[in-house]
Amino acid sequence: MESVKIDEMLANPDLTRYRTIFTAGQIIFLEGDESQDLYILVAGQIEIFKGEKKIREITAAGSVFGEVSFFLGDKRTASVKAINSVEVICIPKEEIILFLNEFPTAAREITRHLAQWLSETSQIIHGLKELCDQLPEAVILSDKTGKILMWNAAVERLYGRDWSQMRSTHVADLYSQPQEYKDFLRKVQDQYSIKESVFEINHPQKGIRAVCTTFTVLYDGHHNFRGVLSLGRDVTAAKNLEKKYKRTFLGLISAVILIGLLTAAIFFGYPYFSKGHQSVTFRQQELRNHLAKDYFLLSAWLADHITTERNPEINRIMQKFLDIQQTSAIPYTGLVLLDTDKKVLNAYSIEPDVAAGQMVGSSYAAIDFQGDERSSHRVLTVYRTAKDHPMGKKGIEVAFALNKDDTFVGWLIFQLNMESLAKTDGINVRRLIELQFEKP
Repeated sequence: MESVKIDEMLANPDLTRYRTIFTAGQIIFLEGDESQDLYILVAGQIEIFKGEKKIREITAAGSVFGEVSFFLGDKRTASVKAINSVEVICIPKEEIILFLNEFPTAAREITRHLAQWLSETSQIIHGLKELCDQLPEAVILSDKTGKILMWNAAVERLYGRDWSQMRSTHVADLYSQPQEYKDFLRKVQDQYSIKESVFEINHPQKGIRAVCTTFTVLYDGHHNFRGVLSLGRDVTAAKNLEKKYKRTFLGLISAVILIGLLTAAIFFGYPYFSKGHQSVTFRQQELRNHLAKDYFLLSAWLADHITTERNPEINRIMQKFLDIQQTSAIPYTGLVLLDTDKKVLNAYSIEPDVAAGQMVGSSYAAIDFQGDERSSHRVLTVYRTAKDHPMGKKGIEVAFALNKDDTFVGWLIFQLNMESLAKTDGINVRRLIELQFEKP
């Protein structure tokens, strides 16, 4: 930023009454002060702090500082301290008109300085807006009263409103229940652990949508509430799927029981159904159907979360799924989620001697993914250390490719109790590999 031409100003003897001296280490003004005087550095060096963090130093004679509070009429946004003996021109806010009339040279220079300051600030804001427009999530910045200050292009797509409709309005007006948003925001301010919630909006074209909103509360250096930065994303599909899953939960359990009864009738009611190849083939088909159903359900829930490592929502979904599956005929022992590089993002196990959390960050890259290229599944043989197996306990797992919007995003792995499958169904690794699943 350019500085005022100080030599021309100092040549005027009437300027003496505005000149002030500060000794080394003396505070010129503090962040949060009500003072709004404007300063021009005559000699010496000053340093600027935001909270306890030093932002920069000013050493050039003629540099203007304190202008933010001066021009905006607000509290000081930073603290300024003299490094050595400092001389300044201090212009009280209430005397600015008198000062500018009495010293026209200074008026021109201060005006030029202000124009430069506004130009640089505008460029920064424009650059920030362009950056935010590249983000896929809807970004909204609001002040402490809730008035919208800025948003990115994704907001217009998500909420179906343009900037001219919402500029300077309250952010709560975006939602179907504005008071619900305001009440939750108060909780965010009071309880730091609460950061996210789902609200309904009425999109002009798409109707009722569910928007998951993450909040970041903004404070100044004195922990005064200044505003809110929120990120929103459409989770309508996931919420609808969750509702559908809850409605059909009892039906699925009944279906599992019915399949079990039908299976028993087939195997025990027809003597010509031997325990040989036909029986094993039927059980393979039953296993394939179960895996396909469970893969479809989990992939719909997890694909949107796979890019967030150790997402609590993923662990909640895995735990809920395995709790339900304990009543089914398929003996799952755990679930594992891998990224595209086969690195473990999340894992959950129902086995008491397995520390699933310790798997996060490990890699499956060295494990052979066996299977037919025509099928979307792969069979893995892994060895994990356990309390009773210090050299490694053998485990068999089935992996399915996860896709989002036709793009491969990772692997979903089902950990199986092969001892149970082999004993009751005659299923082994070879028969797992023989299963066929259509690629999505």
